[in-house]
Amino acid sequence: MKTDIRVRRADAACALQKAHGQGLYTDLTDLLEAEIAEAQEELESASGNIAIWRAQGRAAGARNLLAAITPRNAG
Repeated sequence: MKTDIRVRRADAACALQKAHGQGLYTDLTDLLEAEIAEAQEELESASGNIAIWRAQGRAAGARNLLAAITPRNAG
C-alpha cells in the first residue's frame, strides 16, 4: 500500500515539474508559498505547544510539497 502511495506521489510531482512555467504550476507554487508564510505567522504568534506543533506541521507540509514539485534546476 505504501508503495502505491509513493508511486502516485512521484508521478504527480513529475507531472507538475513538467508543467514548470505554466499557469497552473505558478498558481500552485504561489499557494504553497502563501501557506508557508501564513504558517510562519501563526508560529510567531503561537503560545501553546499544540498551536506551535500545528503551525510547524503546516509549514513543513507545504515546504515538502513545494520541494517535491520544484524542478532541481529551477532557481
